[in-house]
Amino acid sequence: MTAFAEWRGWRLVSAVLAVLVGFYFVFFAVTRPALDWDVVGYTMAVLKPAAMTADGSIDVVALHERSWSAVKPHLSPAALAYLTTGSSYSEAQHLDPRALISQLPLYEIKYGYILVLKSVTLALEPVRAIVMVSLVGALGILALLVQGAWRLDGIATLGWLPLVLLFGLGSFASMVSPDAIFAFACVAGIAALLAERVWLAVACFLLAVLLRPDGIILNVVLSGVLAVRRENRAALVLLLGSVAAAAVAYYAGRHIGGWAQFHFKIVGPQNVLTDFDPAFDPNLYFRILLTQIGTVSHLSWVHAAVAAVLTAILLLGRPASGRWASLLLGALLVAAGVRFLLYPSSEIRFYIPHLFGIGLIILYAAQARPRPAAAA
Repeated sequence: MTAFAEWRGWRLVSAVLAVLVGFYFVFFAVTRPALDWDVVGYTMAVLKPAAMTADGSIDVVALHERSWSAVKPHLSPAALAYLTTGSSYSEAQHLDPRALISQLPLYEIKYGYILVLKSVTLALEPVRAIVMVSLVGALGILALLVQGAWRLDGIATLGWLPLVLLFGLGSFASMVSPDAIFAFACVAGIAALLAERVWLAVACFLLAVLLRPDGIILNVVLSGVLAVRRENRAALVLLLGSVAAAAVAYYAGRHIGGWAQFHFKIVGPQNVLTDFDPAFDPNLYFRILLTQIGTVSHLSWVHAAVAAVLTAILLLGRPASGRWASLLLGALLVAAGVRFLLYPSSEIRFYIPHLFGIGLIILYAAQARPRPAAAA
């Protein structure tokens, strides 16, 4: 069995499997993209500049028509029915231009993501551009995981594969949201920190906040970790840069506010978001929080995450692993916990950076070799 596990051909097997998995991502992203409601919102945000009038206002009728015209050719009959008549909310967005345009702040707050999509739409139509950006993010995460496992020996070079399967990386390759490309920026930042390339990591995490402003949660925690490591300049740049990037995104997107979005996403959608400003209700918040805690405790990906964390802790407990990776693991766990408290969603997509960041830490810790004993 030892000879089987230490066979030198495992590295070639890992490379071939990685290529096949990459082609699998591409095939399903191109042929079966996971088009959900967000494809309409992001398409609308991309097409908005062409619908601006001379006085700076939006031609809501034109933008509504162009958005749906761009999306409908890519939808199956079942998906079209779901997005246009599946609920009173979707029906309102399909029939009422002002209702749809009122949803823009939910999408424009991802300021960097919209800029990326606008750049890609110079070569591709909006829906294809949205899927392509997600595909690039998923392939990027796959490449980082494969690279992390490449330094291991024997069958351990396949260490990336369980992570891809357990946390469903393939499902993010054709998403219509910034989550995959945002997660790629974060996981690249974690990889850079593990490699002691601090300033590259800072750049990656600042980019992540522009893609999704709620990335500031992880960045604030990581700023503290950098300060503990006496990387004070990097910690300050990451903290202040993240605050500035989030502020730009909130201002540019004219966001509806944290509690309003919480209410919209978790309590129930609103057909028209104009002037939507519900009062904060602590009883409602804690009721939802307790419900969501019960929900996530039964999810298989959460169970897999617990197993991954315990594996990382066991590997990091060895003297050869060092303290740095342990600090990063703690930062990811704290950031995930804070994120859940602020926005208690059970969707795995909100935790992709944490899950694959932990995966990279496992692969990093598995590389550590025990230091040879000192000569007597």
